[in-house]
Amino acid sequence: MVPIGWPDKDPLDGQDVSSLDDEDPEAQRLYQILRDYLDNAPVVEELDGQAVQIPGYIVPVRFEAGTRRIQEFLLVPFYGACIHVPPPASNQIVLVDASDSKAKFPANPADPVIVAGTLRIDRSESELAVSSYHLTASHVIAY
Repeated sequence: MVPIGWPDKDPLDGQDVSSLDDEDPEAQRLYQILRDYLDNAPVVEELDGQAVQIPGYIVPVRFEAGTRRIQEFLLVPFYGACIHVPPPASNQIVLVDASDSKAKFPANPADPVIVAGTLRIDRSESELAVSSYHLTASHVIAY
């Protein structure tokens, strides 16, 4: 889902940020440059409309009303992405609609899953992350 040859540059031009405090205006400026680069990452156009099976980790976005059944989630490449650490590049995040799927979510949220369905290039933004892909899931199973 990440094009060959990307990342194609260092968005911070090799600047050393190790001595900057998180509250430093320069650190915040550089972080915004990095986020803009990662949130606008290129996609692999050939994947649009393809039937796929993708492994990853679940970050819930929307639950069925009055229940804990996940209807929509972000599929991310590592556990804790978007929650415990800044989100990965948008081309590594898939917004998954699981509302009509045969979903068997693992009991432990730290366990990976495989999601099957049709992948579309469709950028979406939430308070958690920017995703470049959307997948309507037919199946969600433990990996």
